[in-house]
Amino acid sequence: MSAAAVIIMRRKQLVQAFREVGAADAEHAVSLEQLGKRRSWLFDQMVKRGVCLAAGNGRYFMNEAVAEAFLASRRWRALIITGGMLFAFLAFWLLGQIYKAMSR
Repeated sequence: MSAAAVIIMRRKQLVQAFREVGAADAEHAVSLEQLGKRRSWLFDQMVKRGVCLAAGNGRYFMNEAVAEAFLASRRWRALIITGGMLFAFLAFWLLGQIYKAMSR
């Protein structure tokens, strides 16, 4: 499994963990330990983007609308990067085939 796939999976797992416990507002905020998760750069990125919000005492809750937008933007980014890499691969392959045909 690629590193990108692992990152996508871990983001989804974090969002799902908050959903499962109903941590959608400050009143229902939970700690990462309660979610069975640890602090990571992925979590810090989600805090920075406003997906997860601090409620004090090491507790967090998730903004559902921001979480959906965040995951959607990451899916688009992954799709664009993958498409670009596929295009580049095909272009180089095609150029190689043309070069071989001209060399004969």
